[in-house]
Amino acid sequence: MVVDMSLFQCECCGCCENTALAPMTRYLPDIYDWNGMEQLKGKELCSACAPGHFADGQGFTDYGEWHDQFPRVFLPKGMFKTNRVGNLEHIETGSEDFRQYEIKPKS
Repeated sequence: MVVDMSLFQCECCGCCENTALAPMTRYLPDIYDWNGMEQLKGKELCSACAPGHFADGQGFTDYGEWHDQFPRVFLPKGMFKTNRVGNLEHIETGSEDFRQYEIKPKS
């Protein structure tokens, strides 16, 4: 059974993403061109990490760059899951306040 999710953690960069703004790379991997990024095929990816081209060569996807609909928040990779209500939840603590774990860019 596939569960609709609101927020998820990108399996490539670790950022928090919204499913409404991200591609279906895990569920429809064959529609994208994975040339040069084969190791990511079938993973759940944010808009920035997803392929920029379709597999059939018929143009560009809307992905390959961040959508700028909200700030990109990077989190420690593999430390979050989507819970039953669609929020990101810290695996060890159960906290939904994912921003407290944000990895700030080095200046």
